[in-house]
Amino acid sequence: MRRRAFRLSMFAVPIVVAATVFAPTAGADPVADTVLPAALADAVARDLGLSPQQFLDRADAARRLAEFTDTVGSDGVARAWLDEDGRPVVAVADGPAYAYVADAASANGFGIDASPIELPPAIVDAVQPLLDLLPFDPSPTAGPIRASSYLGGDSFLAGTPAGLGQRCSLGFNAVDPTRGSVNITAGHCNPNTTDTGSAALTGAYPMYGSLVGSKFGTFYRTSQSRNDYALIDIDDANAAEFESNAVRVPGAGPLHVTGTVDPIVGAPVCKSGSRTGFSCGTILSTGQHVALGDNVLDRGFSTSICALRGDSGGPVVSGTLAVGIASASNVGDQPSCEVATVVSMLQGQRPELFATPINDVLAENPGLTIRTS
Repeated sequence: MRRRAFRLSMFAVPIVVAATVFAPTAGADPVADTVLPAALADAVARDLGLSPQQFLDRADAARRLAEFTDTVGSDGVARAWLDEDGRPVVAVADGPAYAYVADAASANGFGIDASPIELPPAIVDAVQPLLDLLPFDPSPTAGPIRASSYLGGDSFLAGTPAGLGQRCSLGFNAVDPTRGSVNITAGHCNPNTTDTGSAALTGAYPMYGSLVGSKFGTFYRTSQSRNDYALIDIDDANAAEFESNAVRVPGAGPLHVTGTVDPIVGAPVCKSGSRTGFSCGTILSTGQHVALGDNVLDRGFSTSICALRGDSGGPVVSGTLAVGIASASNVGDQPSCEVATVVSMLQGQRPELFATPINDVLAENPGLTIRTS
């Protein structure tokens, strides 16, 4: 896929907008409903036109495709995506292993495209159900969810107790082998990146509307080179509140994360953010060059999701699998997603959310694992 260069505004700072609650989709699968909270099912139906089971099926197909391409490697697979009919497709690379890779892809139920050409534009807007069923696991969360628990998508301030700093969203709860409970959020949320590792570290404080609560953690690693992410070391007194594997779905029960997956073009994804709540779209491209201020990310993926300032750092999921951390948007400065959609349409564009792959973050931090069922 051809890489595009973008210069985008970084998310951050106030204004809380209540998420609109839609009625449940008729005919939803009762089994899938036990995995997807009602509000998430509403978002999937509203933004993607899919039933809960179709969303999970499509997400699982993307997961299987990502695992296949990772196993075979770039010498065997030139490109992989979900086509406009929702079918997993691989472009097999020329070489001595061509026949083997093609046979293996066919055995896995994938379509074969031997020519590594640019993807048709229609693939970008693909929102078709898949046929494969997801073997999801509705097992208990990694830790108990208390009324005081912090979940992915919750609002926090990166700065000082006086309210000086940037408003962002918490990402995935995780475990660092040397620090214990941590949270993975966006790197540009930390206003003092040059002080990371020093005595003048940035604190993380919960936000309740415009009110700032007591500090629950401290930034200890920040990256804005290639990938945009930051790790928050949770204070011992608050560690128990970061033990769950849950993502916040406003107005409904949380979504429990069961694992991670690499981004695949055409895969359905949803994000949870403190500014715009839960909304869904599809992955449009991978390996993006995105300018964040003076820094350039070259490992990001883009999605057809609207996100605004304050959504930075929030989790991006496909089905029940973690895909990435929200980083930037081409409509981040707009007052609402409704306005953003109209403005971008007039410009011949669409709202796009750019994110950092979660597996890249884990790979750059050996031993770091997100909490899963």
